[in-house]
Parts: sequence; C-alpha cells; structure tokens
Amino acid sequence: MMLAVVTLAIVASILSVTDAQKPPLFKYGERSIAPEGWARLNEVEVDPHHELSFIIALKQQNLDTLDAIYWDRVNPDSPNYRNWLTSDEINAIVSPSTEDHDAVWNWLKNNGVRELVSHGDSIEGKASVKVLSHMMHTKFYTYQHQDGRKIVRIGGAYHVPENLATIIEMFSGLNTFAPAKQHKRTKKIQVTGVWDWDTYVVPQTLWGLYNIPSGITAKNNSSQAVLEWEAQYYSPADLKGFGENMAVPNIAPVTLVGTNNPNSPGDESTLDIEWIAATGLGVKNWFWIEAGDAWLYDFAVHFMATQDVPLVASMSYGWNEEDQCESGIGGAECNKLGVTSQQYVARVNTEFQKIGLRGISLFASSGDSGANGRTDESCMDSKFHPAFPASSPYVTAVGATELVDAVANLPNPPPVCKGAEYWWCGSGGTEEAVSFIPAQFASGGGFSEIAPQPSWQADAVAAFLNSTAAKKTPTSYFNTKGRGFPDMAALGNNILIWSEGGSSGTGGTSASSPIAAGIFALLNDYVIGKTNKPLGPLNPLVYKMAAEQPSTFRDITVGDNTCTESGCGIISSCLGFYCAPGWDPVTGWGSPNYGEILKYLQAKILK
Repeated sequence: MMLAVVTLAIVASILSVTDAQKPPLFKYGERSIAPEGWARLNEVEVDPHHELSFIIALKQQNLDTLDAIYWDRVNPDSPNYRNWLTSDEINAIVSPSTEDHDAVWNWLKNNGVRELVSHGDSIEGKASVKVLSHMMHTKFYTYQHQDGRKIVRIGGAYHVPENLATIIEMFSGLNTFAPAKQHKRTKKIQVTGVWDWDTYVVPQTLWGLYNIPSGITAKNNSSQAVLEWEAQYYSPADLKGFGENMAVPNIAPVTLVGTNNPNSPGDESTLDIEWIAATGLGVKNWFWIEAGDAWLYDFAVHFMATQDVPLVASMSYGWNEEDQCESGIGGAECNKLGVTSQQYVARVNTEFQKIGLRGISLFASSGDSGANGRTDESCMDSKFHPAFPASSPYVTAVGATELVDAVANLPNPPPVCKGAEYWWCGSGGTEEAVSFIPAQFASGGGFSEIAPQPSWQADAVAAFLNSTAAKKTPTSYFNTKGRGFPDMAALGNNILIWSEGGSSGTGGTSASSPIAAGIFALLNDYVIGKTNKPLGPLNPLVYKMAAEQPSTFRDITVGDNTCTESGCGIISSCLGFYCAPGWDPVTGWGSPNYGEILKYLQAKILK
C-alpha cells in the first residue's frame, strides 16, 4: 500500500513538472454560432481520425518595403516598370524571422501534424481531428449547409501557446467556411424550335465589337488561366465542342492544376474556360481548381508556391468585404474567430501584391448584385456592400454590359447560329450597363471600405464624384476615399456556352472577367514577343492609358447598378451608382478596344 502511494506521488510529480514546462495557453478565438446558412450537427459525432488540411499564416514583416517595390514596378512612368521579382526574392522580403517560423513549425511537428510544408510566411499541414483537438484544446463539429454540403470545423474556443500568439496571424481550413455557391442564370438553347426572341453573344460578336483582328493568334509564351472553387469542373469534350460550334480556332491545350471531374462540369467553370479561350486566341490555357473548401488565401499561398504559373488569371467568384472571414457572418462573430474580415482582406491583398510582383495579371468579376451586394439583396441597409476580391487594388475588376438595339448580321456565322430559329447571334449594337430587365442581375461596383484609394485612380474618381450622375447617390452609403471599382467592363448577358453537347445561354460578370482577361492575355503575348516580359498588374497602366487615349475603351454612359439579383426593391427603392462619361463605379472605363490598346502600347510602352 505504501509502495502504491509513493508511486502515485512520483507520477504526479513528473506530470506536474511536465505541465509546468508547457507554455501557458492563449485563447486565440472562439466560434459560438454557425455561419448563416449553416447548422451545427451536435448529435453527429466527428470521427477522431477525420483529417483536415490547413494553413497557418505567420505575421509578415517589411510590408512597407513590399508596398513601395510593388507600386514602383507597376508604374508605367517608373524606370523599374515591369522589372519583376522571383518568388524567393519576394518571400525574403516578407517572411518572419527564422526563430519565429521555427517556433510554430516545432509546435506543429511535436504535436503530430503531418505533411508539413513551409512557404516562408505560412506553414501548411495536415492532421486528424484527434491531434488538432488536443493541440489546440478545442472541439470539432460537423456543420451542414442548407444546400447539403457538410464540413468539419472548430466549435467553441481554441488555443495556441502564449508565446506563438503574436507570431500567428490567422488559421485557414480549421475555422473558416467557404463562400456561398454561385447561382448562374443558365437556359438551354435549342438549335431550332425555341421561341426565345433573344440575341445571343458568340465569339464573333466580341471580335467585332472589341476590334480583335480576324485570324489573330498567340505566337509567344503567353498563358491564361481560370481559377475555380466549389468543385466547379470542366469537360474537355465541351471545350472541343465550343471551338467547333462557335468557330473558335486554335484553342490551346489546357494545363490542369488540381483534380478535375470531366463527367460533372459546372456552368461557371464551363463559361470561364470557354470564353477566356474565345478572346485569348491561341494563348496557352490553364484550369486551376482549388480542392475542398479552400478560398482566396489558400489559392494565393498555393499559387506563390508554384514555380510555373499562368501569366493572366481570372476569378469569377466573390463575396462581400465585411464577410470574408466566413460566409454570412458580420464583424462581431468574426472577431471571435481570431481574425476579422478586414484582417483577412488585408492579408489576401498582400498575397495579391506578391503574386503581382511576379508579373502576373489578376482579373476578377465585380459581382452580380449591384452596389448593394449579395448579403443585402432587398436593399434594406443604409450602406453598400463592396465585393471582394473585385475591390482589391491589386486586381483588375470587370463589370458587365449588354447589347441594346442589337444587330444580327454576322458575315460568316458559326455553326451554332446557322440553324437558329426565333433567336439570333449578335453582330453589334450599343453597349449599356447590364440591367435587371432582361438580364436578371446588376453589375457590381462601388468603393472599398478597407483598401484606400490609390493615387493612379484619384483623378478619375474625383471626376466621377463631381459628375451629375454621382449626385444621385448619397455619399453616406459608400467610402469616397476607398478604392473604386470596377476598372473596365465587357459583355455579360446572353452569352452562349457549349455544355453537355448543346448550347446554353448564361450571363453575369462571371462572363465579363474571362472575356477581358483573354483580351489582355492576347495583348500580353505581343508584349512578351517584343520585350520578353509580361505586362503584369494592369491597373496603373489602364488608368493612364484611358486618360491619355480614350479610344482604348468604349465609354459606357447609360445604365446603373441599383438593382440586385433579387430585384430592385419595393417600388424600385434600391439605390446604387449611375454611369457617367469617363470612369464610373458601374462599368469602369468601359469595354476594351484591342486594336487601340495595342496602338497605345506600341507608341507609349514599347517605344
């Protein structure tokens, strides 16, 4: 009996010494409720062996230096314009000290986290729920979305060692939720027998409107990508059918990053890959899809860690700035997660800067719910909700237009148009900002609540704010000092795609972004052929070019973005912005003119 007591005493002594050696814990965040649209399934026990992949963002340093270098290299008037950096050079600027990095690394490794990968300013890993629960002193639950999706995430408080609390900036993949799924307006178009009375956009429509020369094709090392999430796959057979039925020549082979399921193509991804190929004629195509519930930060980390990457990339996804840390949750709950939406947006913006310094052009759709945004589709709030990543100053945001007084007189219509009955393939017309009737959506646009207004757009924004059109919108609804978007626009209504062996009509700024990206990928090809360097981030160039040579863009002066995807409010009560001469937060500078932009580049940039 005495021996047992002594043994217990020794064990207790050892345990107390071991516990004393552990650093005290810091409550890093807490999830008290499920995000909007999700329910926590308390009765469902989580398998302790279920594994989660995650990324820990480490506090970066020298961000002022990164910022100065970025704006210097993207400034067309700088002697350092387009002198891009390597990934290693960029990471060397912002990565934390080796001591801080290794402290987090060792914490993960000593607790059994596997497949550890260092990205300098972040660490990626994989672990079971059992390991993570013990390591973070937390509990995991199954959450189910109203659309049926299920996900395992943290519930309640979670902790990190106190000495790491100031080194770790945020977690991704353990406490974050993916944004809401896109809702595409797709309608099947039969070759004959449909009473649709609509004029549809085919590639030849754009080639004429946007002054893309007949027979042009990329000749150099230009590349273009569509970025996908939410299991949005594409079908190589549909892409082939698109080329054949829309008479698009020289669709380049597709480089795949991620896992594709060609038997389950999505409308979004089909639209993206087909229409970037339709305008970026002959440019090397990439299809980049993020797995699981990854979002913008995860993509940016993976992109920076990849050696060979596409030079132009289009994103047809977005969500409100203030709700970026998770779908449907406002600031109060985000603060309990250890990261606010403002912090998340700021970190992603830094990652976009890093990507841009490699000479990459990023494009994003401006959103389909006007100035009010998807979280206020009934226009009940007294402020607008800018979309992200469109509101990022490091991304070229693209709004949507539609054809009015359309002409249907293509000289050599593609096969899809030749047998059409009661609908037409457009050859031209007047471009206006897309309208809820008939498009059933409104082009996103406005002013960031987080990113300050860059100097390169100050004159353009000031001119708009002093216009008659701006006086229709109360300034209390938006941040007059924020980054204004979109930067340009392109057709986004009645766009024909080829899906599951037939043609479908669809729309959204999801169409406009890849269309614009393809045009600039084609321009990029010319520039690479002359200088062996890509254009890189475009915004300072776009604003300088539009101001000095207005013919580079077709100014859109009619339309607004007062409506949302759900309508225009009670008795058209929704507010928003209105088009004006020059730049405006509905269509930016307007739609691009390939031929005129090429002339400008030849005269001013490549001289």
